[in-house]
Amino acid sequence: MDKENRRDLTISGTGSANGGVYDRLSINGEGRIHGDLDCNSIKAYGVTTFKGNIKAERFDIVGETTVKGEVHTNEMKVKGQAHIHGQAHCQELKVIGSATVNGNLTGEEIEIKGGATVNGDCSAESFQASGGFTIEGLLNAGQIHVRLYGKCQAREIGGETIRVEKDSLDFSLVKWLKSILHYTNELVADTIEGDDIYLEKTKAKVVRGNNVLIGPGCEIELVEYKDHFEQKGDSIVKEHNQV
Repeated sequence: MDKENRRDLTISGTGSANGGVYDRLSINGEGRIHGDLDCNSIKAYGVTTFKGNIKAERFDIVGETTVKGEVHTNEMKVKGQAHIHGQAHCQELKVIGSATVNGNLTGEEIEIKGGATVNGDCSAESFQASGGFTIEGLLNAGQIHVRLYGKCQAREIGGETIRVEKDSLDFSLVKWLKSILHYTNELVADTIEGDDIYLEKTKAKVVRGNNVLIGPGCEIELVEYKDHFEQKGDSIVKEHNQV
């Protein structure tokens, strides 16, 4: 159906509707959509359940949304909670809050401010995180920049430029809160591999790269580097080899 011939659908309060092809879908309150959706724009404000696959140019979530299928969108913003039961492909994804993807997550630009869980692999051109995340498989991106405001973990990490920095909240009150809340801000991975790598507060079995700088707070079993290796602060590197 041509974009100009699509109709709009609005749900206010509590309601449900069937899937289909729409121009703009707007849900304000508690909504439930049965079936697959093909939309130019989706705005889900409140508590929403989509019982099908979603294809959209833009998908905005404010509140709590569950998608019991796959998501394919050019731009997706989450302010609240999102749970996607299938795969997710988002050209641009920004999460302020939390998001869970049961399958693989792919895109061009992924930005996490809060928390994210991916039960498969995560791949992008650019991956930025300020918070915590769990990726059960491979995190692969050209540019990876992580600011640690919680525990981050991935089985494997690969990229061109990888930069991991501890949080900047070092004053005494925050330290005290961290101690009583058992707050942990670190990155844990089996393998980290890239061209240029800088790591802080990272635990890894193997780190491989052309240029590797291990900053403070790291515990690395093995570093393999091609051009340059440097170790700073109180970090621990059990073995390092030039290859």
